[in-house]
Amino acid sequence: MEEFFSKNTEKLVVFIIMPDARKGFNLVRLYKKGKLVEEKKVWTSPNKILYYASWYFGQIYCMLRYFSRNEPFILIGGHPISFFGMTLQKLLRKVTFVFMIGDYFPEVTFMLRLFHKLKKYYHDRIPYAFYLSDPVNKIMNGEVASSNNRKTIMWGLNPRKIKRDFKKVQFSLLFVGLVKNFQGIELLFDFLRAHKNYTLKIIGITHGNLYEHYQTMMKKYGIEKQVFYPNKFFSTKDLDDISRQCFVGVAPYRTGKQYGTYYVDVGKVKAYTEMQLPVIMTNTSGIVSHIKKFHAGEIIDENTESFYDGVVKIKKNYKSYLLGVEKFNKYFYFQTYYAEKFAFLEKM
Repeated sequence: MEEFFSKNTEKLVVFIIMPDARKGFNLVRLYKKGKLVEEKKVWTSPNKILYYASWYFGQIYCMLRYFSRNEPFILIGGHPISFFGMTLQKLLRKVTFVFMIGDYFPEVTFMLRLFHKLKKYYHDRIPYAFYLSDPVNKIMNGEVASSNNRKTIMWGLNPRKIKRDFKKVQFSLLFVGLVKNFQGIELLFDFLRAHKNYTLKIIGITHGNLYEHYQTMMKKYGIEKQVFYPNKFFSTKDLDDISRQCFVGVAPYRTGKQYGTYYVDVGKVKAYTEMQLPVIMTNTSGIVSHIKKFHAGEIIDENTESFYDGVVKIKKNYKSYLLGVEKFNKYFYFQTYYAEKFAFLEKM
């Protein structure tokens, strides 16, 4: 979204909350007429209280620093903290609030239940909101809302021109993203153990003891030579080069409403199609219907037999799936997709 808004607004201020607070800073970027004119660090802290305090006061700083008292602007926030003291914020600046709601986590703890209540409290008091998936939309509204004030706007994408020799890559799978224990890595390892001619590239970070657990599992299954697993992220250029060595992107998430992926528009899938890769994924997430609609991949059950069937189907009709990926990418291309979906902002 940053790329779209930077190109289509007179002035854009982006306040980026860094995922690793131990670095000690967040980022502020200022765009004017599509050009990045300033980027600076602002303080944060790994201490929980100070972390959220720096988030909130960092937002207030951005409002006061980059917008004059009589200058109207729109603030799109994705966390309830952005809306604390809305009345005071409106006294300080001519701001209109828009709530962007992307994630939902099942209410299994007291803190999560409290967080969802707080999110719903602000949602019901802010006139404009959009959601990154229909399931989240339905949770917040009781039904899938579709109006200027309430609508689903999924992630847009910006595909890259990547070509690959299918005959050379047809036995290599790609997994990209943060590795967690509900993302189906075990299913992939089971598949590799049964099909020794296939290889897998896992590109992403695995935190804690999970990486060691997967290393032990790979040795137990005798698949170490089949798996490239450096446990780090790569630049976009390097990732594109790695993707050229693979024929399909895999997202074998655990299925069920107890997992957060059931509710969201998972970014992994669109990361694959941006690299011109068909997708094999389990039947979870709001993006599934679009993968089916455009024939951009295969939706599988959560077992190795179904996964193998998906692999075979894509290999037999690879060109047709590439055509489906092209149609999928055209539909979600960020410039045209966002221009239509965010047109309501121009009328505010």
